[in-house]
Amino acid sequence: MRPTISSPGSRITRRKDCMDRLKERIKKKDKRLYDALIFLIKFNILAIPMYLIIIFSLSFAPLQEATAQISTSLIPDSSVSGTMIVIPMEGGSWAADINWDCTGWKSMYALFALIFATPFALGKKLWGLLLIPLVCLINIFRIVFMFLFVKTYGLANYELVHATLWSWGLVAAILILWIVWIKFFKDWKLPGCGNKYKQPRQIELYGRF
Repeated sequence: MRPTISSPGSRITRRKDCMDRLKERIKKKDKRLYDALIFLIKFNILAIPMYLIIIFSLSFAPLQEATAQISTSLIPDSSVSGTMIVIPMEGGSWAADINWDCTGWKSMYALFALIFATPFALGKKLWGLLLIPLVCLINIFRIVFMFLFVKTYGLANYELVHATLWSWGLVAAILILWIVWIKFFKDWKLPGCGNKYKQPRQIELYGRF
């Protein structure tokens, strides 16, 4: 067998191909970073109203009362007065006020901001808003669980359970719902949803979850 001797031209061609592939990888990485930056900018702009609500201590009493009423209807032997829920427990009773933050409004707004910051067509974003009532139901379930926990086990581990559910429960639920929405609508062509304006380059970023 004769040894194969590569010509200088072929070596230059291979080297050029390697450089082209490297440039393409760098370009794709830059695009993903750019898309992530645009997403974060949109999300923070959409979050401005939430910050204003917090700064000016705004609230919506009917939502608090509705949350308290629905939660009370699911808790045995409980009663409600305005936004105050009372349950019987060993040695007396225990009450907690359903304040503005207890309604889960921040979680609902955060899901709204995540959906509208995602580079999907408007129609798909509007479909995503149907998940917001689900966040409300998850929040009510969380409230009911906490009252049932206190009623059954008392206040011994209340702070630990409350902090865990309050801090991380809805955060996890929001991220899961957002990712499920992305997975479900990423390639689904809906009539009248402006599919021809879909941006595959940007959507690829969110399809990597």
